[in-house]
Amino acid sequence: MPSERFLLIKSWGCGFWSDVDHVMGQLLVAELTNRIPVIYWGTNSLYAESFKSNAFDLYFEPVSDYTIYDVIKPQYTYYPPIWRYDNVMVEDLDKITWIYRNLGDLMGSDANVVVSDVHYFVRPIINYITKDHWAYGMTSQEIYRGLFDKYIRLKPDIDLEIQEFFNANLRDYRPTLGVHIRGGDKVREVENLSSLNKRYHTAIAKFLDKYNIQRILLLTDCEDIVKDFIKRYGSKVVFTDCRRGALNATDNAPHLQDYTHKRRKGIEIIKDTYLASKCDFFIGNGYSNVSYTVKRLRDWQEDNIILFFRDLKSEIKLAKKRTKTVKNNHKIEEKKHKIDYPELYGGVNTYVN
Repeated sequence: MPSERFLLIKSWGCGFWSDVDHVMGQLLVAELTNRIPVIYWGTNSLYAESFKSNAFDLYFEPVSDYTIYDVIKPQYTYYPPIWRYDNVMVEDLDKITWIYRNLGDLMGSDANVVVSDVHYFVRPIINYITKDHWAYGMTSQEIYRGLFDKYIRLKPDIDLEIQEFFNANLRDYRPTLGVHIRGGDKVREVENLSSLNKRYHTAIAKFLDKYNIQRILLLTDCEDIVKDFIKRYGSKVVFTDCRRGALNATDNAPHLQDYTHKRRKGIEIIKDTYLASKCDFFIGNGYSNVSYTVKRLRDWQEDNIILFFRDLKSEIKLAKKRTKTVKNNHKIEEKKHKIDYPELYGGVNTYVN
């Protein structure tokens, strides 16, 4: 039996930095299980250009000297058991059931190739870190920082594009403030997003007053937000040339749209994120992978970065609202059921002749 041990890290199939977050956790798993990591973002990646290419390699340098083709061998064993050498490049549409995706089982497998296609944050993986590992005793934030520094290298042309924008728009205008504010499909993901977004301008005003901010780098998926920032802050505002949509475009957010050159879609997200990490200060959305990645790309002083979350009072209020909505829906369904099936409630069965 072959002795090679690989961890094939497939695309999670969601937003760009969500997919990278999945990669980060699995790179840690690869270290802890003494496996060679191989990353393959296939056809389910939102950022792939063709079914033949590995989308990860469009944006980053490989994390090892091996490719998908090195793990496709008839003599290899695979885990989860749904995988074989002749199907690992396709997607498992039933992965949402999480069958055979238990973290402990994945890490404990003796198969030559363990395939990871579901997302685990670093936090639950911390429980498996041994005392002799470099990440032992670290927080999840510190571990992410170490993993980014160790593994993530941008393609040279992307790195150059980032540096050119920085030199032209930010380098000579210090101090700078990066601001990431979401609309689009995030309206559906985060309840009361509009209320969260209203907190930005109070925080921006404090930074402007305290630090005499010269430039505001705006990261947003919405044209309406760009217009609002220009109206409020004038020539201080700079932003990259990327595709944006309407404020509440829940079904047509830019990252869900089709690009003529799909690589461009990924570059736009990377460029904004890395530029924000070069700013002196940052304000972001605590429910967004973009904002979290900005936080993970460098060591920020505590007072220099703010990620907005709902407070406990708001969370309780929203939880009560959701509970009330569920109860109301149940009542509506109950009334409908009584009308549709009267014989179950002592009425006349209208379907009987």
